Amino acid sequence: MGERIVLTGASRGIGVAIAEGLGGRGAHLILVARDEAKLEETARRVRAAGGTSQVVAADVTKAEDRERLVEEVLRGGPPTGLVNNAGIEVPIAVVNQSEAQINRQLQVNLHAPILLTRALVPAMVEAGRGAVVMMSSMSGKSPTPYNAIYTATKFGINGFTASLRVELEGSGVHAGVVCPSFVEGSGMWHDTGVKAPPMVKEVPLSSVVDGVIAVLDGRKNEVLVTTPLARPLLAVTALFPSADRRVLGALGVLDIFKERAESGYAGH
Repeated sequence: MGERIVLTGASRGIGVAIAEGLGGRGAHLILVARDEAKLEETARRVRAAGGTSQVVAADVTKAEDRERLVEEVLRGGPPTGLVNNAGIEVPIAVVNQSEAQINRQLQVNLHAPILLTRALVPAMVEAGRGAVVMMSSMSGKSPTPYNAIYTATKFGINGFTASLRVELEGSGVHAGVVCPSFVEGSGMWHDTGVKAPPMVKEVPLSSVVDGVIAVLDGRKNEVLVTTPLARPLLAVTALFPSADRRVLGALGVLDIFKERAESGYAGH
């Protein structure tokens, strides 16, 4: 039996690239997003890559849509993978965010993937195989000023996934996270039009797709898709939390985040 993978956020950006990459492995994809027309375009790309797919237009933050999605998925048997890729950000200072903006980010980035995972993992466990991939971010590993709510959701996703992985040990079901930094070519960062600072640079979209595949295959628990310089600096800030601001400033990241917040970019 081949791969049968649920992919949320499949209508744009990184989600489309993940769909094409998995289609290239001959996977069958259940493509999920709100925009059915864009999902159909992704489905065409999957077919061109060598895979098959079905489209489920749904808002994963709505209980009735999640229930309909889960029923559709399980009608074809237990999935072999779930890639929780749907995500949004509102990259402005906390004090400038409305309660509605805060709640929406929590619902899309944290609440919905947790509930969808809870709904689909039992079937995987019963089948004795499967993988859950959470699309996180380097914002889930390090402070991201002017994007604090998004950062909170990604720290939450990382903690949830690490805990879930321990709970699933011995079940045949794996769980892991992929944490991209500044991605070139597509995705939320690319859409802002702001360039990554020279010391950090942008990472290829293909590396993000490779990370998703590594978690699906059970080869990785956590994939940090970032430049080599970021790794030792993460260790420094973990040991010395008070160094956060100085590290972000030295890398030029703090100025970039502030520039984006002041640019009028409203996020997704």
